[in-house]
Amino acid sequence: MSLSCQFAVTAWDLSSPAALAGLPQQAKRAEAMGFEGFWLPEHHFQGGASLSAPLILLAACASATETIDLATTSLLLPIRQAIALAEETATLDLIANGRLILGLGRGFDDQLFEVFGIDPKQKRKRFKHTLEAMMHAWQGGQLLEGTDATLSPRPIQKPHPRLWIAAFGPLALKQAAAFQCPYLASPMETLNQLQTNRQIYTEALAELGFEPPAITPIMRTVFITDDDKKAKAITDIAGPAASDEPPSNSPVWVGPQSLIIDRINEYQETLGMNYLIARGRIPGVSVEEQLDSHGALLALGKA
Repeated sequence: MSLSCQFAVTAWDLSSPAALAGLPQQAKRAEAMGFEGFWLPEHHFQGGASLSAPLILLAACASATETIDLATTSLLLPIRQAIALAEETATLDLIANGRLILGLGRGFDDQLFEVFGIDPKQKRKRFKHTLEAMMHAWQGGQLLEGTDATLSPRPIQKPHPRLWIAAFGPLALKQAAAFQCPYLASPMETLNQLQTNRQIYTEALAELGFEPPAITPIMRTVFITDDDKKAKAITDIAGPAASDEPPSNSPVWVGPQSLIIDRINEYQETLGMNYLIARGRIPGVSVEEQLDSHGALLALGKA
């Protein structure tokens, strides 16, 4: 059996400041295991679950790795200044030698926007303006009329780092299509929701005269185990949205390798998935258990 799918992974331990400091070692291990990408989220004001500076952490990971892609699951554009972020990400792509993937998002928590002094109703407009300004800067565009100010250094990747846009609602999906970027789905969407949203996205691309991007990424909670009791416990703790769904529709994939193979095949047939991001940090699962599961996942692509 051979699965025509790339496998990537999110950080498996963000539980403490010490864990954050150890992210370069996590990225290095993910690379050694054979994962294609190492992904970090962005979370603000969530106590011990916060990860507020993913670009700084990815820069540290870049120094510890050589081949693995380094990526953000949802870098929040509305709370940032466009040119400053274009400079930071261009420098990061340089440090990483062209291995940066920017998953971009808008954010959903009104408190976040209030703390940053931003009107939540403007988030989609700010996202569009910020991304357009960054793309202009990355490609060497004039930054101030009447001057020769341009971005330097510019990204290794041309015309800019790979951009994937996190989206859930129809407007966000159409915005992702307008930028001709792969749509990065929420890890909590069921298969039925993914199919509906994928249709909205592909129809929006067609209306604009664009071909679908070559990459179709999906993020799922994945844990491989032959222990039925443990599988049920993990599925239950993953949340009502997971445990209440029929297994084939659930965003949580927990069970033996045969079940994971079935899910991958189904997602490839129905969605065209060719890039799977395995989500870690599963409650009740130790780091070593997660790593064993990740190893079993990678083995599926080599069998």
